[in-house]
Order: sequence, then structure tokens, then C-alpha cells
Amino acid sequence: MAHLKAQSRFQWIMVALMMAVTMTLGTDLFSSENTQPIIRWIKRLFFGEGPDVPTISSGEGLLRKTAHFLEYALLAYLWLRALRGDSATRWKWSWFLIALVATIIWASLDELQQGFISHQRTGSVWDVLIDSSGALTALLFVYFVSLIRPATTNPHTNSESS
Repeated sequence: MAHLKAQSRFQWIMVALMMAVTMTLGTDLFSSENTQPIIRWIKRLFFGEGPDVPTISSGEGLLRKTAHFLEYALLAYLWLRALRGDSATRWKWSWFLIALVATIIWASLDELQQGFISHQRTGSVWDVLIDSSGALTALLFVYFVSLIRPATTNPHTNSESS
């Protein structure tokens, strides 16, 4: 039983940690101006030397929007997993709704922080939509997997009976 409580605590810690990561990524520290040298290095690593400046700019935008999508997909998944806890039930729409709404609220707060506190960044409704799309995609992916994957028992719930 103590193991289940520790596991549940760990899941909520992961939610809080990911929320801290997403908020940190929304600060001036990770603005385009500060991360452009890193992105150029990554592009050179994958595509070789010589891309011109317009190519780098367009690739940076795609990379940044993909990062938005993926980081909030992960946050939504972590919310869903923490809400599920050690439940034998594989899916509840209430978990889905709470995870989605919590993630969208966090994305909105992140963009507000960028718009009002940051000096090098601007908040964007479009980024909230990208973040929300990532969250929705991740949660629907988990839903469809839960439909096709056979139910398994949690080995920790039966540990006392063995």
C-alpha cells in the first residue's frame, strides 16, 4: 500500500515538474534570440553546413511550434496518468476533461506570462491553440490505445494476496 502512495506522489511530482519546465521554457532565457545559436547547431548537425538565414528562420519556427505541441502533449499525458493513479479503470472521461482543461489553462497562463512579464517574448493565442492541440492529440491517443490494448492487472494491487 505504501508503494502505491509513493507511486501516486511520484506521478503528481512529474506533473509539477513538467509544469515548471513549460513555464521555464516560456521565459526570456529560451527566447528566439537566446536559443538561435543552439538551433543553428542542431540544423547543421542534421543538414550539414551552408543553410542560408531564411532557411534557418523558417526551420526555427517549425521547431519551436513542434516543441510547443510536444511539451503540452506530454503535460496532458502526465495529468491523465496522475489522475488515474492506481485505478484499475483504464479510462474515464472525467480524467480526460480535467487533464485537457488543466493543460489548456496552464498553456494560457504561460502565454500570459510571455505577454506581460517577458521582455523578449510575446504571448500568442495561436500558441495556446498549438499547445491545446498537442494536449488533445495525446489524450485521444491514450484513449484509442486503451480501447485496443487488453486490460492488465496492476501487480501492486495484488501483492498482499500472494
